[in-house]
Amino acid sequence: MKKFISVGLITIIMCWLAIMPARAEIDFEGKGAQLLGEVLANPSAFFYDFQQDLEATHPLPPGKWLGFQMGIFPSLLPMGYGNLSTKVRVHPEGRLKPGLPQLDLIGGYWTMIWAKIFANQADDITEATFEGYYAGFLLSTSVSPRARIFGGYKFSQLKTSIKLDETEPVELFGTDVTEFDSGFKDHFFIAGLEHPTGINKWWSIQLNYGVGENVISSKVSWYGKSFELGLNIYPEGVVVIHPVWNWHMNF
Repeated sequence: MKKFISVGLITIIMCWLAIMPARAEIDFEGKGAQLLGEVLANPSAFFYDFQQDLEATHPLPPGKWLGFQMGIFPSLLPMGYGNLSTKVRVHPEGRLKPGLPQLDLIGGYWTMIWAKIFANQADDITEATFEGYYAGFLLSTSVSPRARIFGGYKFSQLKTSIKLDETEPVELFGTDVTEFDSGFKDHFFIAGLEHPTGINKWWSIQLNYGVGENVISSKVSWYGKSFELGLNIYPEGVVVIHPVWNWHMNF
């Protein structure tokens, strides 16, 4: 259990350092303790924000019918989220009737690689599972030759489970605990605007609203044929701004 917590703390501090501006003097110990305290207060919400970093929630380019995406930073590195997302175009814009929007189905799954490794190496952890998935749809329609709007819905869920050796339980408030189960899920509505800047180059901005938890997040993205660079903003998250780098392939 100590190894698991120690490596988790190092990972958290790495993520914090990646988005903090440079300063002449930084109280690493104080900031690390503050960050860890906020994570422990709501760990599921913290890890859930990194799940949203890898979710593919902008529409397929016109003329494409299938897409795959993998979150690289911070999803795979340093968080260890092995992941894959997909998009499938069900209806291209205007095919059945002029004015009908493009319809894409979206979804994906991830599992934390580090959790499996920690469980195998730690003597007091028998099983550790961090995984999540999402599914939904997107509607997109052109409002001019150089802009289209999109919106949709997604259901997104994270599950965490840690099982300890029954001979070495953790004492919490006078009670021996051998298993931790937690999670985070919500229903989101999505709204956004996409603008092409060149051949196979776009930028987009979107706003996501979680109905169940009453939370708002936003994302600004620049993407081309193979990669996406973005900034995800979680006003109520432990780490408010997440730089994002994703790889994708569309057919």
